[in-house]
Amino acid sequence: MLTRLRFLFSALGLAVAASAQEPKLIDVDELDNLLKEGKVFLLDVRDPDELKSAGAVKGYVNIPLSDLEKRMDEIPKDRIIVTFCARGKRAALAGEKLNKAGYQVIGCTGINQWKAGKKPVVYPGQ
Repeated sequence: MLTRLRFLFSALGLAVAASAQEPKLIDVDELDNLLKEGKVFLLDVRDPDELKSAGAVKGYVNIPLSDLEKRMDEIPKDRIIVTFCARGKRAALAGEKLNKAGYQVIGCTGINQWKAGKKPVVYPGQ
């Protein structure tokens, strides 16, 4: 299985994390390219109020970390996933949980890194 994942990641031009359970911090330019190509499912694990105040990345799906285990059926197992939060800590926790459950999480990052990279932000409800 790990060999197959390494091949998939390599084919997408992505580095493989040291452990199959730990998603790496993904570069925002790399994430931007994956999103533009439609190659990734972006899972934002922040609370909805955080999305409204800090913004989000276009195309995100929001499932708060506190709801993740009971809503995993909403996440596709046939797509690669990047998890997202404010700085990356909750996203990494979500990624570990998802990887252990058989999902293909390749990385995590946060809105702070996204904004620092001068990437566009959307504000839900506006």
